[in-house]
Amino acid sequence: MPVIAGLLLAWLCPLAAEPPAAAETTETDDTPPATNLDYWLRQAEPADDTDKGITRGARPFGAGTGPAREDAVPGAVQLTDGRILAGWLYTTREQPWEVFDARTERWRRVPLAAILSVSAEVVREDMELEWRWKDMGVPERVYTGRMYPTRRLMWRFRLADGSTLTGAVKGRPLWILMPGGGRQGPFVLHERMRGEPGQGLDDLVHIRRAVVSRRVLELLEDQDGANRDGEESP
Repeated sequence: MPVIAGLLLAWLCPLAAEPPAAAETTETDDTPPATNLDYWLRQAEPADDTDKGITRGARPFGAGTGPAREDAVPGAVQLTDGRILAGWLYTTREQPWEVFDARTERWRRVPLAAILSVSAEVVREDMELEWRWKDMGVPERVYTGRMYPTRRLMWRFRLADGSTLTGAVKGRPLWILMPGGGRQGPFVLHERMRGEPGQGLDDLVHIRRAVVSRRVLELLEDQDGANRDGEESP
């Protein structure tokens, strides 16, 4: 398991940091796409009836390689506690993330299919004193002496059209369907986090980075195949 974790970490860092390579397109209009949907439509090619060896409606990667949910995408998530989880990522069905774009001062809706990576950026974190009101209708704070952690986050999205978007996110969950079965999550993309009295900043576990990549699953499949071969060897 440490071997595959190291491989995944090696993939996560460059995939989240490097910009995507320019995609080839036959579009003659040089006007940039207005939306992510326009971008994908420009890249789309008509279906070829002469596809060799592919049955219409069949999964192109073979039986058993797809997720249980049709809207899930392959990728990996790195958490702030060091865990790396790889599998099929998905969020609430038909509910894109809503990200506040400070440049245009409006909320943008970003579907999971348009995302290449998401990274957390810490705006502020602190330990604060717990308090309560002294009495009903008395605007005087009474401090208990206990402290709790708080953190404010911004989220940086790298999109399939080559653009980036950084802003606050209306809390949206992310789940991971594991290749061997089971599910991890939900991991919520919060704007603000608050822990319990007695906890520390390290106890506020959240997504550090999430990357959409088919290569992550291929790494897992290769490692799983190698493990099975080792078990079958005398």
